[in-house]
Amino acid sequence: MSIQTNQDLLLQGNRHPGVLPLSLNTTDQLPVVRGKEIQRCSLHGFHAGLSDAFVQLAAGAHIQVALVSQTRFEQLATSTGDHQTLEVIHRSNSANLHPQRFEELSALIQAQLMGGGQEDLVEVAVLEALSPHQLQGTASGELGVGAGLMKDLVAWGFKNTGQAITLNDLSATIFASRSSIVHHCLQSFSTGPMALLKQIRLSQVHHAPSSPEVQQTIGSNTVHEIACHYGFQSRNHFARDNRNQFGESPSATLQRASAPGMSVQSVSVAQSPQMAMALR
Repeated sequence: MSIQTNQDLLLQGNRHPGVLPLSLNTTDQLPVVRGKEIQRCSLHGFHAGLSDAFVQLAAGAHIQVALVSQTRFEQLATSTGDHQTLEVIHRSNSANLHPQRFEELSALIQAQLMGGGQEDLVEVAVLEALSPHQLQGTASGELGVGAGLMKDLVAWGFKNTGQAITLNDLSATIFASRSSIVHHCLQSFSTGPMALLKQIRLSQVHHAPSSPEVQQTIGSNTVHEIACHYGFQSRNHFARDNRNQFGESPSATLQRASAPGMSVQSVSVAQSPQMAMALR
C-alpha cells in the first residue's frame, strides 16, 4: 500500500501476526518510528518479534508499504543459506540501505502497487538489501522511555474515548509524573496531553458517521449522539472543536458520510495543521 499525508499522521495499533510490513520513505519528510527518526534510504517496520506499530508521519510524507509473509520470507532465507539476514529481522526494526538497493526495492513495490504482481521479486530484493554486507546500519526498534510513555498515552486514549480524565488521574493511570507526560507529549506531538486526548476523541467522532459498524457498536447514529458518546456534551463546544480540527461543521461531515459514492476524509486546517489518527 501507499500512504501520502497532507497533515501529521499517527499510526498506532497491533500488527497482524505472521506478516512483515516493509516500509520505505520516499520523501525528505522523515518518519519517526517507535520514537526514533528514520534516515533517508531506510527500510523499517520489519522486526519479526514486534506485535505493535507506533509511527509518526509529518505532513507531506509518502511511504510505500509491502506486506510479506514471515513464513515465506524465512523459508526463502533458509533455502538460500542466508541465515545472517534472518538474524537482522529478528533483532532490528529499521535498516539503512545502500542507495541503489533502496531505489530497486522502491521500484518493485511501486510496480506491485500498480498491479504488476511482483511479490516474489520484492521478497528476493529485501533479502538482498538486508544482507549484512549491504547494510549501512540498523536500529532495534526498542522504545525509549519517552516513546513508550507516549505509546501508552495514545493507547489509553483510543481505549477510553468516552472517559473524561484530569492530568492528575492520567498520571496515576499510566504511572508517570505530570511533568514527564507534558514534556514528552510536547516533544513528540507539539501539543499537551489533554489536547492530544481531545484530538483522539474528535477523530473517533469524525470516523463514526461513515462506519455503520461503529454506530451499531456505540448505539448512536446522529452527530450529537455520537459526540455525546465520546464525551462532548456541549453542542457549541463540539462544533467549535470539530471545525478547528477538521475545517468543517459536524453536519457537513455527516452529509458527506451519507452521500452515495463518497467517503469521509480528514480535512487539514491550512493555518493550523492538526494531527490525524489511524489504527493499524
